[in-house]
Amino acid sequence: MKSKQLTVWEAACIITGYGVGGGVMAMPYLTARNGLAVSLLILLAALLASFVLHSMIAEMTLKSGEGAQITGAFSKYLFTGKWKKGLTLAFFIVMALVLFTNLAAYISGAAEILSELLGIGLVWAELLFYAAAASVVLFGLKAVGVSEKLVVAVIFAIVGILAVCSLFHIENALPWRPGTPAEGLAYFGMAMFAFLAFFSVPQAVQGLGGDAKKVRKAIFLGMFNNFVLILVITVCALLSSGEVTQVAMIGWSKGIGSWAQLVGSVFTILAMLTTYWSISLALADIVEEQLRLERRVCWLIATLPSLLMTFAGLAGFMEFMRLAGGLIAILVAVMGVPAYRRSRRDGGSLMLGRWGGTGMQAAMIAAYVLMALGNLVTVG
Repeated sequence: MKSKQLTVWEAACIITGYGVGGGVMAMPYLTARNGLAVSLLILLAALLASFVLHSMIAEMTLKSGEGAQITGAFSKYLFTGKWKKGLTLAFFIVMALVLFTNLAAYISGAAEILSELLGIGLVWAELLFYAAAASVVLFGLKAVGVSEKLVVAVIFAIVGILAVCSLFHIENALPWRPGTPAEGLAYFGMAMFAFLAFFSVPQAVQGLGGDAKKVRKAIFLGMFNNFVLILVITVCALLSSGEVTQVAMIGWSKGIGSWAQLVGSVFTILAMLTTYWSISLALADIVEEQLRLERRVCWLIATLPSLLMTFAGLAGFMEFMRLAGGLIAILVAVMGVPAYRRSRRDGGSLMLGRWGGTGMQAAMIAAYVLMALGNLVTVG
């Protein structure tokens, strides 16, 4: 791989954008039930596990050839024998359905806010968000990278402004009492989901020309951005919210003042926009890899079904998020680590070295099984 289309920061922002749209906003609600100290320990464990797993996927992608996506990497290292084509196709279909569901979540969530903010019907709001989100992806990797970089900067600016204002509207003490094991499991599941961006890893690999060191740096920076956002949003929301809501920005901005509610709405829409960009770009690349169709057709296949699912009113925002998170976790736990294990026989370890051995592989399977279980836990 020689073509470098992205800077390290642009690649990092694509990874940040994947996770910032949903899981981040759920963290304060779950932190209130687990206590800040326990939540921080779980969050650090989730960050470490996520970085390792994403590095494993990056290594598989690097070894699978230029332009390879996760489906291509799994086809090379996991699906073998006479069932190779059938298994690859089955995985592609299941994965596409998961990502369609994930994308529909962001259209649904953003449209609800846009509808109220602009005073327009929900269908028009869904169409407006879809047009803004899908149009950028049509222009390809560099357009998404630059757009993600700009919007992530705006997101940090908004969070910084709200964080400073929160210091003047402190209403609560920070919670320290640990929660139940089930609540801790739910927190871990959502934390893993907030860092999850492995379908965007091939875009980082491609955009950075296959430079393993730069890819590893981009993965870490992308996840660390979300780690910082989670910490700042969690502490400020817990201090300033009259009620810690499931989507944190609602209660947090309401606690600061009416102007902050408008700013908070803009933040939430931008966060969902970045996630839609990252996921739909990855899905378009996967469709192109598997179906070998013209790029614009692949773009349409990657984006349009999520809009149609939203029109069908299949589920609410949180239901979409939890369903998608659980399905993705199962896919990774069952397939990701075994595929990586086989890839280590092909030229050694490019990303993790001795840290990618059998013990770490087992830990990754355990982490993602726990993530799947965490997404099934009900926290009232």
